Amino acid sequence: MKRVVFLTALFTWLCAPSALAHSLHVFAQYDGRTVFGKAYYSDMTPAAETYMEILQSGQDSPLLEGKTDRDGQFFYPINTTTEGAIKVVIEGEEGHRASIVANRVSAQATNNSDNALMLVREDISKLKDKIYLHDIIGGIGYIVGIFGLWALIRASKMTRAS
Repeated sequence: MKRVVFLTALFTWLCAPSALAHSLHVFAQYDGRTVFGKAYYSDMTPAAETYMEILQSGQDSPLLEGKTDRDGQFFYPINTTTEGAIKVVIEGEEGHRASIVANRVSAQATNNSDNALMLVREDISKLKDKIYLHDIIGGIGYIVGIFGLWALIRASKMTRAS
């Protein structure tokens, strides 16, 4: 019975990281008049036609509800007089949910600098959310280490038994 419980716990623990294998990510920018950004999955496919809501930070009722476009992008004007941050919540398929707080950026910037800033933020967000080779090798190392520890414990039990 102990063996079954141990193997079940080990299997569950080893499979838990795969829950993040296809996660939803979002980045957003707020300039005081409009909220715009992009939603995408971890494999960099856009979260197309996905439900989203925009909230004033610290409030529960949404200022605006809408959907992303076919490229996962959104652009919504907001008529609010309060200062502060805006929270964007994206709810994707299969229970995926992502949220981000979009702090207010300078409204004096030109349209070209807004686009450049948006592209830089998109690149940074994609680099942050990407799965790298060293992450995969590290995961394999954990698995090999766990099985090595299991083999060591089993070998020590066998030597004590004989």
